[in-house]
Amino acid sequence: MKTFFSTLFRWLDGLRRFMINGLFVIILLVLALGLLAERPQVPDNAAMIVNPSGAIVEELELPTSESLLSQMQTATGQTRLHDLIHSIRSAASDRRIRLLVLKLDEMEHTSLPKLQEIRRAIEYFRSMGKHVVAVGPNYTQSQYYLAAAADRIFLDPMGVVALEGFSIYRNYIKEALAKLHINVRLFRAGEYKAAAEPLVRNNMSDADRLANASLLNTLWSTYKKDLESIRNISPERVQNVLDQPSQYLAIHQGNLSELARAEGLVDALASHADVQGYIAGLLGETGDYPAIDFRRYLHIVDGTAEPEQTNRIGIIVASGMILDGEQPPGSTGSLTMAEKIKQARQDENIKAVVVRIDSPGGSASASEAIRTEMLRLKQAGKPVVVSMGSMAASGGYWIAAGADEIWASPTTVTGSIGVFGVLADIRQGLEKLGVYTDGLGTTAVAGGVRADRELPAELAKVVQLTIEHVYGRFLGVVAEGRNMPTEQVASLAEGRVWSGLDAKRLGLVDHLGSFDEAVDAAAVRAGLGEDYGRTWIHAPMTLENIILQQMFGNADTHFSRLGHRIGSRLLGYLGLAGNHPWLENMAQLTKFIGLSARQPGIFAACDLRVE
Repeated sequence: MKTFFSTLFRWLDGLRRFMINGLFVIILLVLALGLLAERPQVPDNAAMIVNPSGAIVEELELPTSESLLSQMQTATGQTRLHDLIHSIRSAASDRRIRLLVLKLDEMEHTSLPKLQEIRRAIEYFRSMGKHVVAVGPNYTQSQYYLAAAADRIFLDPMGVVALEGFSIYRNYIKEALAKLHINVRLFRAGEYKAAAEPLVRNNMSDADRLANASLLNTLWSTYKKDLESIRNISPERVQNVLDQPSQYLAIHQGNLSELARAEGLVDALASHADVQGYIAGLLGETGDYPAIDFRRYLHIVDGTAEPEQTNRIGIIVASGMILDGEQPPGSTGSLTMAEKIKQARQDENIKAVVVRIDSPGGSASASEAIRTEMLRLKQAGKPVVVSMGSMAASGGYWIAAGADEIWASPTTVTGSIGVFGVLADIRQGLEKLGVYTDGLGTTAVAGGVRADRELPAELAKVVQLTIEHVYGRFLGVVAEGRNMPTEQVASLAEGRVWSGLDAKRLGLVDHLGSFDEAVDAAAVRAGLGEDYGRTWIHAPMTLENIILQQMFGNADTHFSRLGHRIGSRLLGYLGLAGNHPWLENMAQLTKFIGLSARQPGIFAACDLRVE
């Protein structure tokens, strides 16, 4: 029997490897055929279709060939923020592109700072005298924010504009862990440091509720004011409709699309065929009209040679969790970042650097290592400017603190200057199963950090003292970088999150503005005037990564879309959407325990999901 199962498992493993390797070979062949094919051309008198899929990210998270099959089953696809913006801005000055069509139904929830960056690009396109049309069967709150920037918004007669405001809800699992006989020890410095609170509480703490209320109010106020500026809908009216939706809906006999039209959220209710006819008419066509997907357009534009410029701004992205060592795109590794910064330091054509941070933090030691490398870059005479994306909190702020200038969006989540550590004790659960741990060590702390042993009291004191030491170091880093008294930093710290608007008022950031404004500021500091180029600095990529980058990051995303549809259908059969909040909350709650298992250490991280 043992031989039978051993042979069976070997055969199944071999079949798995054969399927994965076979799939990778097919991808190689498709890519090769694509490279050999004639380069596509941009049609004249055309509409560019802006149809982002999945999450809008600062840096694409690329799967490995080994994990590609499982990734395709569940991945929702991704769209790189700066690819989207670059394509829209390039099309604005391209005489071949006359019209922008926003098809946003595959775009997932996106943070307000990213939406504002994209909206600015759309407004720039319109400023060039060109027309923008938004079409969709429905609009989520994120999708509608971009649609609102169009000259004309169409909605399906059976559709809905799903505005709801912003919220922060988490699953708190202290009682559930107790029923599983799992004891979680939380060590932290900072009253507001709530990243791991769901593991040790059954509800939101008063301190966390206070900080979140302030943040949510800033986000929602900004959203409503932006809506007023681009659609002339008063914030008070939006608030009233969402506070009493049934009252307003009853006026329209329950017709959500008619409510959206009556409130000025959309311009017309129209079928897909009617909208296609309207777009064709704008282009002077009577039937099908020439169009090009923004990804394919970007592929063509990026393939056009540009003159070399000796004065360049280097751009380095730090996105995702901050971890020690080398990390793949989508995470920020200390060694990976060090290599990028080294490239910028050694490149004579790079005169200044903009570090784009979109991170909730992570390892304190990794954050310090990255900050130290950035200081070396400054010492080499190259200005360093930080541009904050959706979030630059905790370890993300640790990195930013030493920059010459810090730029943020008014709705960036930042601050969270605090430290925590998490240890899980599953000893009682194992004992319920009849599993016991016993042994001996040569000191009071030997073998102390084990999930199957109660943490020794002496070691618990050590952990807390270490947490407080790192917190003190964090305060010193901010005080030095921001030229503030430590006491002032301490009053702004305690793990509290701030909006970019509040952070500017409190001196934690220097300016409120876009990524492009941060790049311009770096050029000014380097004395470059307006004559400079941009260089995106990436870590060295393997052949495998290059192939996957081409497949997932450029013109064609059919594979990732197919995987999304398959994964969504499978989850649908289980009654769970692909981005179900419960699944994402569970992933967030286990994240820090998983990190501490893979990379033991002290964390400066912020776990905050705004919906």
